[in-house]
Amino acid sequence: MKPLFTIKRILLTSCATVLALLVASCGGGGGSGSASGTTYSSVAMAGELIDYTIDTANLTYSYTITESQFGLTGKTGSGTLVRNGDSSYTPSGVPNARIVVLPNGLLLGAVRERFGATVVTVPIFGLSAPVTTLGAIAGDYNYIHRNCRLAVCGADHGTFRIASAGTWTSCAGGNVAAGSCTTENGTLESLGNGRWRVMDGSTNIGTALGFASAGQNVIVLDLKDTRASGFGVGMLVGGQQVTMTAAQTNGTWVAGASTGHWAVFTASGNTITLNQIDGVAVNVATTLTANSPWTGMATTANGGVGFLAGAGVYVLETANGDAELGIKLR
Repeated sequence: MKPLFTIKRILLTSCATVLALLVASCGGGGGSGSASGTTYSSVAMAGELIDYTIDTANLTYSYTITESQFGLTGKTGSGTLVRNGDSSYTPSGVPNARIVVLPNGLLLGAVRERFGATVVTVPIFGLSAPVTTLGAIAGDYNYIHRNCRLAVCGADHGTFRIASAGTWTSCAGGNVAAGSCTTENGTLESLGNGRWRVMDGSTNIGTALGFASAGQNVIVLDLKDTRASGFGVGMLVGGQQVTMTAAQTNGTWVAGASTGHWAVFTASGNTITLNQIDGVAVNVATTLTANSPWTGMATTANGGVGFLAGAGVYVLETANGDAELGIKLR
């Protein structure tokens, strides 16, 4: 991910290893909590629905892939956690990744599976208590869309609108609130337990989960649209369209990228400083312009476009078509 902090490529000369660098600006199941942990309804960036359970008392995690575009439905995984000094967790089997759980019910995690031709690590985003009524998440949203179509992957941005009556309208590359772009339209159908089938005409393009926040709602969509001209297979994350402020962005963030790399960065005003990449300390700064190209979005000096949701979520479309997904530590 090139965060609103921006992903760059740096050469770690001590190892002669090239790492994708991030610099960014932004923070399942039915949400069951028990002695064995809390289960989050989650979406992986590769385009999978996952029930992800984390037990912070016993330092364990487990997951089940409940819907897959890669033949992995029913696949399970589990492991142990190491608690880090910054309140994040390191999962066994994915030592460069981080798991972060926010008190408001949001989760950033990672899974490592054979998504396609190779085994890859992808970030996941989970909700402990998805909303069960559309009225709770009706409104205008900015989005970042990571998708693969016919083996070609990329990212883009735009906006969408959800109506409490159960319809949606999207605007790729433009602001639906301005009414100045060609739109796609469809409907939302309840699947129960806070999951919504997203229909584009007669085509089921994916499953949506919504999170209602007093500051800024968040919607995450598992995409499974295999049409040549469709939405692709992957993930779309939307943040309710509100003016971006320093109160949202200032702080320390953790983020994972579609490239498999993970980073820690800090944001202060319009400056983003990358502090760590895959566990290696670095010090790389970049800048961002808030509320550009429209309200609630931000543009980085490196050409990335993304947003930081007030609920603590960060998503970025990098200039080279990768994507980053993050969450605010503090």
